[in-house]
Amino acid sequence: MKIADTGNVNFPITVAWAEGQQFFNQGVGQLHGFWSYEAERTFREIAAKDPDCAMAYWGMALANNGNARRAKEFIKKAMALKDKVSPRERLYIEAQSAVLADEPKDAKARKQKLIENLENIIHEHPDDLEAKAFLVVRLWEFSRQGIPIGSRQSVDALLDQVFAATPKHPSHHYRIHLWDGKKPRRALGSAGLLHTTAPAIAHMWHMPGHIYDKLKRYPESSYHQEASARVDHKRQAEYRVLPDTIHNYAHNNEWLVRNWNHVGRADDAIAMAKGMINNPQHPKLNHYGKGNSSASYGRRRLLETLERFECWQESLELAESHYLEPTDQLSQQVVRFKAMARAHFGLRAKDGLVALRDEIAPRLADAEEKKKKQSEEAKEKAKKEKKNKKDTDKMVKDATKAVDGDIKQLRPLKEEITIYLELLDGGKLDADKAKKIKRSKSILALLHLEYGEAGRAAELAAEAVKENQKRTVPLAVQVHVLEQSGKKDEAAGAFAKLQAISSQLQLDASPFSRIAPVAARLGKQADWRTDKLWRGEDFGKDKPEDLAHLGPLVYEAPSAPDFDLIAEDGAKVSLASFSGKPVILIFYLGHNCEHCVEQLNAFAPVADKFKSAGIKLAAIGPEPLVELAKAHAFCDTPEKHFPFPLYSDPTSAAFKDYRSYDDFEGLPLHGTFLIDTEGRLRWMDVGSEPFQKADFLLKEAKRLLGM
Repeated sequence: MKIADTGNVNFPITVAWAEGQQFFNQGVGQLHGFWSYEAERTFREIAAKDPDCAMAYWGMALANNGNARRAKEFIKKAMALKDKVSPRERLYIEAQSAVLADEPKDAKARKQKLIENLENIIHEHPDDLEAKAFLVVRLWEFSRQGIPIGSRQSVDALLDQVFAATPKHPSHHYRIHLWDGKKPRRALGSAGLLHTTAPAIAHMWHMPGHIYDKLKRYPESSYHQEASARVDHKRQAEYRVLPDTIHNYAHNNEWLVRNWNHVGRADDAIAMAKGMINNPQHPKLNHYGKGNSSASYGRRRLLETLERFECWQESLELAESHYLEPTDQLSQQVVRFKAMARAHFGLRAKDGLVALRDEIAPRLADAEEKKKKQSEEAKEKAKKEKKNKKDTDKMVKDATKAVDGDIKQLRPLKEEITIYLELLDGGKLDADKAKKIKRSKSILALLHLEYGEAGRAAELAAEAVKENQKRTVPLAVQVHVLEQSGKKDEAAGAFAKLQAISSQLQLDASPFSRIAPVAARLGKQADWRTDKLWRGEDFGKDKPEDLAHLGPLVYEAPSAPDFDLIAEDGAKVSLASFSGKPVILIFYLGHNCEHCVEQLNAFAPVADKFKSAGIKLAAIGPEPLVELAKAHAFCDTPEKHFPFPLYSDPTSAAFKDYRSYDDFEGLPLHGTFLIDTEGRLRWMDVGSEPFQKADFLLKEAKRLLGM
């Protein structure tokens, strides 16, 4: 499909389709924005209209830069058609073919050759801006893979040539990557411009945030992360894809939470973290065990934010909700228990701490007993095998490795709870106890102020401010510690520094409301935040304060398309036929598809469980009505009849409306969709393989519908 604002790109190619050149430029712009998922769709659309367009397959190969196996298949097609293109296009195709080749086996040698080939294209075609842009991004990419950049300044000079010809070329993206980890200030110009080069691509809003964050300009960084989130959410709903389909989606959103933490936007940070947890989970894309997914990131950032702003009561309430629900992973449970323990302690709720300790103690005791038994068994086995001490120790270590890991998580948790109980009973926080409480220096400063000594509290508060420059909470804690320690002048100095960066902080959040008396003593108004503009002169004056026009802040499920299907008895069926009840639609390819039959048989045994949860099941095939009933013959149940209706979609109209169709191959795809009572698409899976994890979907459907 045509997508406006993907970059000012001009990459002439040989193509028979009238709109092919426009689409190719669009695809290259998407490549520059690392929007690989949509770039492949763009290039595939060209190939569908002009199968002999070699560069369309070249584009598909580049869109699969991280998937060599898939990229190789595309570049083979391009190579087969290279005699139908210009000499310049052939250079591009041959260069990509060489880097994807099996020989030489030394990957670094192939990458170095690609650099040389791109340099050759520039030499042969000095006005080719795209060759220069691609050379820059490959030099940067390969520098992270063992081929260091000799001179970043000389690489940057290539970009100067591009911008001299096209000032708003999307390769401003590459200048940010080039300097991000080295000298971010050198990319400030590109950070101010990048979003204007391809505003339709969320990543092009995200990347300036890297530069502003590195320069500790957190309000400006969070502005870009918010914009990126909104653009992503708009596109995800429009194209009906799960949020975590986008490669850096979760990273962008968790970074936004962190930046809002830095500027003091407590409620906003909590809402964003909750939004990430609310996102549809998927066994491949998004779950608590996948570290870079919405669920995992969201949970971590929510816990961090709740502690940073001392939201103790809210922590306990969320621990009993789906936001911080128990999981079957011990590491996740330990983090949850730890958050609950800190919340109980913050509320001085001794009974809650005792209850937690009593829940954890048996688990730890069982683990320690298990370790002892496994150790003895390993020693006995080693004795029988006449192992020496070194080998015996290794056998014991290997035998107890798993349970020892459990102990190493549970024991510190119990110790931390024990310390809290001792403090509530009048104990003091000494150095040994402090070492066992793995918390931020700001929190430790507050604990020392109340349970230890003011001198140590002031030291820790100062260290926290030094290590977290221009971040509001550490400064607010330092103001409080100094004020309570009687250091009024120093407290006033710290307050002045906090006020200078206070334009966005939330006054009623605990770290800030606690220092209201200091503000009053200094003659400040109740709302003492600065009205100083939070953005720098170089940030860009064209950027609106309100970003709502870009899209929703958190993911919103799109409306499910209506459909016109034929039931097995010949009756017409539409979305309204389900009477506003939740339904799971299974799009299968027909009774002759072995994997589809496996999918239907995976859902058949749990159909009653879905029914008990108030969720209907229905399967939709592209077969004509006369063929529809044949699928029942493959049902594994004794009745030889699937316990849910089958519907016919002979024109594949519903497949197409639900994007469960390959427009380029002209074939339907497997798809599974959850539609809620309001007709919204709450969960989906589309691809070449059918989704068969029925138990997972049942659990996830209950979670999504119950939120």
